[in-house]
Amino acid sequence: MQSKALLSVCIPTFNRRDRVAALVQQLLRADCPLQICVHIDGSTDGTNEALAKIASRDSSLVVTTGPNDGRGRAMFSAIASATGDYCMVFDDDDDLFADRLPEVCEHLSQRGVDEKIAGFVFSMALGHPETAAEPFPLERTNLIKMRADERVVGDKKEVIRTPLLKRVAVPPAGRFRRVPTSLLWSRLAIEYDVICVNIEIGRKRYLPEGMTARIRLLQRQNAYPMLLLNLIYIKAFWLGRYRSVRFLGKAVLACLSFGILSFPFLLKRSFVRVTS
Repeated sequence: MQSKALLSVCIPTFNRRDRVAALVQQLLRADCPLQICVHIDGSTDGTNEALAKIASRDSSLVVTTGPNDGRGRAMFSAIASATGDYCMVFDDDDDLFADRLPEVCEHLSQRGVDEKIAGFVFSMALGHPETAAEPFPLERTNLIKMRADERVVGDKKEVIRTPLLKRVAVPPAGRFRRVPTSLLWSRLAIEYDVICVNIEIGRKRYLPEGMTARIRLLQRQNAYPMLLLNLIYIKAFWLGRYRSVRFLGKAVLACLSFGILSFPFLLKRSFVRVTS
């Protein structure tokens, strides 16, 4: 019988057969107890067949499939499959430093669990191969304070205790193709801290056909999840989870903007409740 994984790597994917297959094979070769959970979001390029072939040889790979509902639903589905002690969401267009994973797993296995610690945050290098990530200013923080007070920018890699991540990985009401991953991290930050570790475990890539290239449009088209995110930012300020008035002001303005864009959805939702 396969022993329980220490870390579940959750990968939402759509029509990137070669990239996701290469990423999965890298992970399977890593010298640490991993589970890989891939959700295929309605791909039509042979991703299903390619991953099914790999999964038939290695039970560490768990593949789920569904219609093309967008990255948000795919992310939640991948997380739902996770059974490891910790969980990490990894995008299929990013580079992985597989040789760093044993060191990551060593951190996960050796540190005693503080009930107020949700997990860890590791570094991601950005863009050019010679560009290193900025070091974390503090060892212990929360995932909103990190951005608001400590001005940590760029993508980081959160590794969260799986039961806690599943608790906050609840899709917003309605069907939205994009749900920001930061919505999950902000829900955790209301109550839990994280430990920051200055180990680069991958390199963030922004492919021309990726979501980042049209992020503003996607945010407007999926305004309600953005409204929820910024409402949590405001709540976190009043709970003392960060101090930046500037960050709070931006959250208030974002709530006004995304609130207006969300009004038709909220009105329709209220009408359905009244008539049901």
